[in-house]
Amino acid sequence: MSTDTSLATGAVNAMTCRNCGAGLEAARMDVSLGVVTCGHCGSLHDIPGKRDALAEGGAASGGKPSRLEVDLPSRFKLRRSAGGMEVSWPMGRPFQGVVLLIITGAFAYVAIQTGFLILLLFCAGLVYFAATRVFNTRRIRVDGARLEFTQGPLPWPGSKKLAASDVEQLYATEHESRTETGTDNNRQVEIRKFYRLSARTRSSGKVTVLSGLSDPMQALWLEQEIERLLGIGDEAVAGAHTL
Repeated sequence: MSTDTSLATGAVNAMTCRNCGAGLEAARMDVSLGVVTCGHCGSLHDIPGKRDALAEGGAASGGKPSRLEVDLPSRFKLRRSAGGMEVSWPMGRPFQGVVLLIITGAFAYVAIQTGFLILLLFCAGLVYFAATRVFNTRRIRVDGARLEFTQGPLPWPGSKKLAASDVEQLYATEHESRTETGTDNNRQVEIRKFYRLSARTRSSGKVTVLSGLSDPMQALWLEQEIERLLGIGDEAVAGAHTL
């Protein structure tokens, strides 16, 4: 184990989750991504890394991790205004739409050749989904009155609007989806990680703001910047949040 990894391991073992208060475990570090996941609530935290002062400060203060500055993710476009900001990024990538259209064409050909025309309804849905991956933009707007997440121009579920005064805390969490392929004798499991930004609200408790982020730094940056704009400080979220 390298010296840098050893330092990070010691720092993480001395930290507690700023969301649920559970101790963080070095075994749940992802050094390549620079994050550690809370095994209790799934919240993401930056790995202190080489910042020895931060590690010493965390241990001396009972292990509450300090906030490390997260840089603007490359796919995000940021526009700031007086007391607010708007962040936008593509819902998908063009090649994803192309692949989906090729698959749709194959299904449509089978439907026409076999006379199973009801399959064309599925193809129509797949074409629409492909279009959203190519043309839609995900957008978050934050100011002193609201926190709003939308997807468009093509309608797609998942939009969320919260009153800024209703938001007590924001936190990013890691989740997994598992896909099994093959037979019983040769079964393979593909694990895909994705990240979610949630809010603790005064009126409704835990609320998912948006999901499906592919990069933990996207979730951590949004948490950091929205809390900064709304004047929210890091604190432990009461109770356990399950994945």
